[in-house]
Amino acid sequence: MNTQFKGIYAVVTTPFKADGSFDIEKSKKHLDWIISNGVQGVCLLGATGEYQSVTLEEHKAYVKEIIPHIKGRVSIMVGATRERADDVIELVNNIKACGADAAMILTSPYCHPSQDEIVENYRYIMEKTEFPIVIYNNPSSCGVSLESDTFHKLMRLPYTAVVKESSGSIQTLTDVLMDAPENVSVFCGCDNLAFESFADGACGWISMLANVAPKQCVELYEAVYEKKDLAAGWKIYQEILPALNVLETFPKPVQALKCVADHKTGNGGYSRRPRMELTDEERAYVLKAMRADSIY
Repeated sequence: MNTQFKGIYAVVTTPFKADGSFDIEKSKKHLDWIISNGVQGVCLLGATGEYQSVTLEEHKAYVKEIIPHIKGRVSIMVGATRERADDVIELVNNIKACGADAAMILTSPYCHPSQDEIVENYRYIMEKTEFPIVIYNNPSSCGVSLESDTFHKLMRLPYTAVVKESSGSIQTLTDVLMDAPENVSVFCGCDNLAFESFADGACGWISMLANVAPKQCVELYEAVYEKKDLAAGWKIYQEILPALNVLETFPKPVQALKCVADHKTGNGGYSRRPRMELTDEERAYVLKAMRADSIY
């Protein structure tokens, strides 16, 4: 485990205004609330943060505005996924200059690279940035799954700090954990496999639910990973699992999180196109299915 990276990292939503501009005030209030509830880290501009709908210049400007607001309070990761490696490098170098702790990068989401191309792309990015990188395996998002030999090579690149395993396979997570060197942390990336992942040995969780239930996510991590108290962890997990299942199955998880955040704190905000706001029916379903009035 890389001791710099462990615990609950909320992969935070990005509140927008109705006109599509950043709502910086709500972003800061949302982060303040999450941090006050004990998370160890945050991840800005991941998929949950709608990075796909943000230009390079907007990404850099947002990072410059938000990182100083939270620097020193929690560990900070920032998503830097783009199709072009040189665009990733531009973003990572800005993330580095602004004082974050790591950049999270998904395999190129469109071109379906081969395994050797994946390794070479990460190597090239690390060579040009010299900055800690979160390797992100999410075959449902990019159409390519990292293979065992690819994981092995990637975890031995000089700036690999974390692997975020989001394939949904506990066997894959186990294989990665068995092969991970001491300087690489392995994180859960599937919200409804958090208990299983901690029990298996994952030392962190990049969590969607931590946007609206950070305290419970931290309690689950502490019970299962730190204290090895599976019974206590299972009790917490049973309480939050309905919400976790919604986030992994409902077709609009970002809007679902913003719906619950608006309901609880008023800091959810709007989403950008092509995402659409929830209908009244969808909103009622989300609030009931995620138990918004009972567990948070």
